[in-house]
This record gives sequence, C-alpha cells and structure tokens, in this order.
Amino acid sequence: MIDELKSFIQVVDEQNFTKAAQKLNLSQPAVSMHISGLEKQLDTILILRSNKQKNFLLTPDGELLYKRAKKIVHQYEEMMNEIKSQKTEVQGTLKIGASLTIGEYLLPKILLQLSKLYPNLMFEVIIENSHTIMEKINQLELEIGLIEDDEVHLTLNRQPFYCDTLQIAYSDKLTLPKSPAQYHTFFSSQTWFIREDGSGTRAITDFFLENLRIIPKHKVILGSNYLIKETLRQQLGMTFASTLMKHQDFKGISYLEEEAYTLSRLFYYVTKEGVVLSKRVQCMISLLNELDGTMRS
Repeated sequence: MIDELKSFIQVVDEQNFTKAAQKLNLSQPAVSMHISGLEKQLDTILILRSNKQKNFLLTPDGELLYKRAKKIVHQYEEMMNEIKSQKTEVQGTLKIGASLTIGEYLLPKILLQLSKLYPNLMFEVIIENSHTIMEKINQLELEIGLIEDDEVHLTLNRQPFYCDTLQIAYSDKLTLPKSPAQYHTFFSSQTWFIREDGSGTRAITDFFLENLRIIPKHKVILGSNYLIKETLRQQLGMTFASTLMKHQDFKGISYLEEEAYTLSRLFYYVTKEGVVLSKRVQCMISLLNELDGTMRS
C-alpha cells in the first residue's frame, strides 16, 4: 500500500506518469499498475486520464486521497526512521538489578561509563540481595541482573564478569593476636556481623567459616554492607567482606592481609533464558566483559 501511495503522490506532483516513473526509478507501466491497484482497493476513480495518459484530472476522491496520502507516507517514514534509529542508537530505560555489594561499590562506576558512552540511555536500578534479583529477572521485571551468587538457575543465562576478593575486616578497636597460630581460637571468640540469607556475601561467609571450622561466639545479622561497616566502627567485632569496600570511607576498620583467610569469588550478570536482548542490554554486557583495571580498583 505504501508503494502505491508514493506512486500516486509522485504522479500528482509531476502531473505526468512518465516523469513520476523516472523520479521513482520505476517503469511507467509499474506506476500505472500502482494507481489502478489503488482504485480497485478503494472502489473508485482517482484520476481521469487522457487517451495517451500524458495529462489527467483528479477526481474529488483523488484530491482527498492525495491530501491524506501525504500525511500517511510522512508518518510511515518517520516510524521507519525511529525503528532504524533504535537499532543503531542506544536509548530508552535500562532496568538493572544488582546485589548489595555490587550495587554499592561497583555499579556506580559501571553506570558512569555507560552514561559517557550512551548519553541518551536512562537507568532504573533496584538494589536487593542476589536471590531477589534472580527472581525479578525470572519474572521479567528486570532486563539484567548483577549478582554474587553462583547458584545455577535453569531459566536464567549466567556469565561471570568480575573476580572479587574477600578478607576478614575488623574494628580497629579490636586487637588481634600477635601469632597467626592463635587466630582460629580468637576468631571463634568474637562477634561476627554477617549478611542475611539470600545474600551472596552471606553464602560465601558461611562457606568460609565452615571451611576453617570457625564457630563465632555471637552472630549478628545485618541487612546491608553499610550497616555492617558502621557497626564495626562503633563495636568490637569482625566480618568477612569484599575488598571493594576498602576504596570507600573505611576509617576505623582494618583488613586482615593473610592469604589463608582470603577467598575469591566471581560476580555474574544474569538475563532471562530465551529472551531477545535489547540493544541496551547488549551494550551493557559488552562493557561488563571489558572491565578495565581502573574500574576494578
């Protein structure tokens, strides 16, 4: 229909079938067929032709169609340009979910880089524990999630993008034994501030304590890294935390730089299995796969 309307508009503008065909890079019979096709679809006569079809007059229906057709073709071309631009330009709102550690310490740098690369891209961010983020991805409430949990989810695609390091962090008011041989007994006698169930950091903390057979005297469950950090500043105790926090305001807290009490873990990005990824998500994934040393520090 659009091609037929374009032929009709060109014929009216040129007042000549042959010239219209030349402008459209079509044969004159093809243009005549377009006009005839319109007349059949609309069940009316649009053009009163001369015998040689060199000159013509528009009927009232032809005049009406000419006015409307120009608007229709213009809107169609605008629509096509918008669709094509969406394929080449990164715009719209990217819905991201991130676990608390990633959301607090790594995601701001990622968003900054994305904003510089794609100034028309907007963000909607939810910060929750890893389990909640995976559920929201699965329900299509989010387009991409950044999580700490290595749990396999059959309906999600999962790919690693960052290697994180965790160490024991403790209040500066706490005096550690001089001999590493005494660490195990000392750690078991302390209060440990740990994250809630569903947190990736909680899962690896449980693994760390169990693997080293450390049974804390007291466990205090706190729902955010910030809360743990502020509690350690004010109370005697320790936690197992990402070294990403070292690069924030960590005054009053120290890390134990001992390889025996250090673990590494992977951060993952997750997307819904079987869903076609938008250009927005593809660009974010490309950035995640190319994290440089500056962003890692």
